[in-house]
Amino acid sequence: FPTRRSSDLKQHGKLYLFMGVLLVIVAVLGIFFKSVQPENEAHKETVRLAKKYAHLKKEDAFYRYSRDKTFYTVFGTNADNQKIYAIVSKNGKKINIYGQEDGISAETAKKAVRKRQDVKKITNVGMGMKGKTPVWEVTYLNAYGNLCYDIIAFKNGDIIKTIQNI
Repeated sequence: FPTRRSSDLKQHGKLYLFMGVLLVIVAVLGIFFKSVQPENEAHKETVRLAKKYAHLKKEDAFYRYSRDKTFYTVFGTNADNQKIYAIVSKNGKKINIYGQEDGISAETAKKAVRKRQDVKKITNVGMGMKGKTPVWEVTYLNAYGNLCYDIIAFKNGDIIKTIQNI
């Protein structure tokens, strides 16, 4: 009977290790791409609806807002070269369109939070609807590293709701 050399066994071991690592990497990438697919689809659908109903020509930003309900918002320029926000309900059945001049920007909302709160790091900004009111949601870590969020009225920058230390 032929005997296997120690070097042959090491080579096979390395091959199996390489194949195992490769399999894990492929599985992780597959899970990642599957998990972001709904968000990508929502983005595409929001842009499609904004083009149809708000005459969006150029997209500048995309936001996701999830509190009581989920909304997707696209910010961009319409056919008349006006800066607009198109806020679309998760099911795509309601769309609200606002001009940038109708309220405050995401940057202004972040500045309002920094001015009123002890912010260590802003983690996300999203635009959506709270009832019939367009709002910005700014999530952040406070000085203690705790997650917090403020809901800010788009029209005037007033803070509607603050949740601290989640």
